[in-house]
Amino acid sequence: MRYFETEFLDEAKKFLKTLHPKTAEKVFYNIDLAEQTNNTRIFKKLQNEIWEFRINYAGLKIRLLAF
Repeated sequence: MRYFETEFLDEAKKFLKTLHPKTAEKVFYNIDLAEQTNNTRIFKKLQNEIWEFRINYAGLKIRLLAF
């Protein structure tokens, strides 16, 4: 079951292309996991309709906003 579906803005796509392939793979893995679960460590509501994906990988902390 999927709770939502993620669509990326052009700016997000450009950013993801700059990441190391393994890091980008981890980002997509966590987004897919967030779509299927209700894990607030990965996907958290900040306010109103603004949400945040949180990814920690290889010492990097990546945050992507979702609307």
